[in-house]
Amino acid sequence: MAERNSTLPCTPSVLTAGGARLAAASRSAAAQSAVVLGIRVGGAVLQMLLVGAVALRFSVEDVGLNGVLWSVALVARMAGTVGVDVIGLRTASPLWTGGQARAARAVARRDLRAVSTLWGWGLAALALACAGMALARRPWELLLALGVVAAASAFERLFVVQRQARGWPVLGQFLESVALPGLGLLGALLAAAFAPDLLVLSQVAAFVLVAVALWFASPAGPLVPGGQLQRPRAPRHRVTARHRSEGTTAFGAVRRPARRAASSGLPDVDCCRSPEIGPVPWRAALTVGAGNALTALCVRGPMFVLGGHSLATAGVYEVAQKVQSGGAMGTSAVATVFSSRIATTLRDLRGLARLLAQAAASSLVLPVGLLAFLFVVGQDGLVRLLGTDYQGAWTAATVLVAATVVNAVTSAFSTVLMLGGRERVFTVISALQMVLVVGGALLTGSRTAETMAAWVLVGEFFRSACMAGGLWLHVRAVKTD
Repeated sequence: MAERNSTLPCTPSVLTAGGARLAAASRSAAAQSAVVLGIRVGGAVLQMLLVGAVALRFSVEDVGLNGVLWSVALVARMAGTVGVDVIGLRTASPLWTGGQARAARAVARRDLRAVSTLWGWGLAALALACAGMALARRPWELLLALGVVAAASAFERLFVVQRQARGWPVLGQFLESVALPGLGLLGALLAAAFAPDLLVLSQVAAFVLVAVALWFASPAGPLVPGGQLQRPRAPRHRVTARHRSEGTTAFGAVRRPARRAASSGLPDVDCCRSPEIGPVPWRAALTVGAGNALTALCVRGPMFVLGGHSLATAGVYEVAQKVQSGGAMGTSAVATVFSSRIATTLRDLRGLARLLAQAAASSLVLPVGLLAFLFVVGQDGLVRLLGTDYQGAWTAATVLVAATVVNAVTSAFSTVLMLGGRERVFTVISALQMVLVVGGALLTGSRTAETMAAWVLVGEFFRSACMAGGLWLHVRAVKTD
């Protein structure tokens, strides 16, 4: 990535403060990981309560339809930002760590503009498609609902990652992991009690509400950290020799001399000259976005394959996948806390190895515990709870949780590849995994939740082996530099 950075040397006090912030962040990482993990566990419980409530109060076909809706949301969450979120994380994390808050917020606003433009065109095309279907008297409501959920999920992902780059992952994780399934559960219960036909609409409302809340809480939102309203930005100008001589920045703001520390003893985080924030490096972003899209299809592609064949079978797989998501929450929680730290430790191999070992150990706790719980409950216990329509859900869930255990060991390796400039390697691995899982399931005619889960496990073994190889390439490149 070739981002320009024309920063002037900061004062020694700011450099010292930046080092102090980095040390404090390192000391608090374990605590943050525990808090985020607790939030994720609560979210996993709510996810299982949601699918349980839908399974007990609606038909198995409705469970499958709801599963398709949430699958579209997951795919959009991972791919809807087309990699802009990861590139922004890679750029903004060192800026936040170095105390350059103004520049970091400029990156956040740039990324928001880029994603908003993409989804603005996408939603406009969706509205035209729905209008055409309405004129042809064909059902269009579900297509519109899927599009709105996809857009909301993409923006949720962008805002959550922006808070991760800032070093503030807790609120974003709470809204995404607890508030979202909690609102979905509330909506499902209200729909079951008063209007069963509004199940899908209740889930759409949950996604939109959480996206709006995350926008207000993000560095790119109308409120900046600290709760102060942003001042209107000055018009953007081209940087000319006259501007430089007059002391204006690339954003049309007048440079001011460094201010002294406030009464709190901390230096002004904006005392450094803000760098010129160039446009989004689309080549790198699209490469990362393609890899994330392929990864999402590996996770949710089986749901689309089964849903196209039978919504009832998709409902069984949805129950199994929601159980598995409880284990995946642990891996995701650890990645949330460690991603910004990995971004600043890519060249320090000893520190990187320590971070990867800590991430793997922390990621294994939840899926291993969930796997043991499944063996204690047994297949009969799950069938007694949900009914005979979900006969194969226990076997599928056990296999999927086993795949999560495999993924937990090497999950942080993919972060190294994405943030270390090896986006193409990450994308190729994701593409091969998707071909293996979805292609293998289609070629062998997998039409049950159990066989589909088996292909997911095979794909996870393949992905983990390839990610280990990609990490070796990164280590070798750092040693030879």
